[in-house]
Amino acid sequence: MYIQQIEHLLLEHCYHLGILKKTAPLKKKDAILDSLVAAIFRTGVQKEDLNVFLNEVNNNIVLNINLFTDGGNLYDYIPEKWHAFIKALWRQRSVGLGTPNAASGEGELMFVFISPQISKATRGDLLINGENIELKGEGVRVQGLISGKHFRQKTLSVLQTYKLTPNKSIKTNLDSFEIEKKPHAQYWLNVLGNLNINTQKNIINDYLKCIDDFDHIDSVENIFCPNINLTILYKEIVKIIYTQMVSYRKFDKFIILGDGTNIKIVKSTEEFKRKIDEDIIKLGSDYFRINQDMNIGWYIY
Repeated sequence: MYIQQIEHLLLEHCYHLGILKKTAPLKKKDAILDSLVAAIFRTGVQKEDLNVFLNEVNNNIVLNINLFTDGGNLYDYIPEKWHAFIKALWRQRSVGLGTPNAASGEGELMFVFISPQISKATRGDLLINGENIELKGEGVRVQGLISGKHFRQKTLSVLQTYKLTPNKSIKTNLDSFEIEKKPHAQYWLNVLGNLNINTQKNIINDYLKCIDDFDHIDSVENIFCPNINLTILYKEIVKIIYTQMVSYRKFDKFIILGDGTNIKIVKSTEEFKRKIDEDIIKLGSDYFRINQDMNIGWYIY
């Protein structure tokens, strides 16, 4: 009887906030209920507490929406009495939210459940005050529009143009131009170091052009200071990939949640570039799978 009362309260709340339609398939309702009930039982929230929580959500006092403007620690924007429950909600990734058979990202269900100002978006992950938000948890990857296989073929053409010897890919032993891979970095520094500086710049521009078919003269000038700086090269690659991703996904804000304690807000492509340059957003490992059909990308945090 108790669980039925809890589920009734949760369903009515989901209907009220538009998380679920009353006509939604039972499987979808059950998936979301399973996630919400798990968070309730793991934190020992009683029915009376749940009633208080849901009333506060409806009165828009659980989550301070300024989080999505200022960033920082999620728990600074939530009353302390709800922290344990919010942490449990954070971890829930329901297949009932959005795309069939695909689990929502960490935090997505929590956000739509705790604020009437947040809803699931048709473009991006969340709709917050009319803005389409791309929400990323941990293990964030920006992704371009060219496959690893295609990128490899295009970069090999660059090597042929300049009559340069490719490196051998570590796992596949394929001929490649993998200057983005740290194990091959010294090889390419040696190869480029034997060429004059203008030729080096042309090669790097042609390499970057393989990502999106555009020249990147400004990026090249950043990379050579005065000699090639691979750290800056990697940052410029990430900026180009991110610019592509924004043009394709067309979201208004990009939010890196991490574990919730240092949420990073990106409001524009220029802001992303600045935060990459200033190491506010840091680079992880590359995701250039040169023998796969997956699009190239890079992990950031």
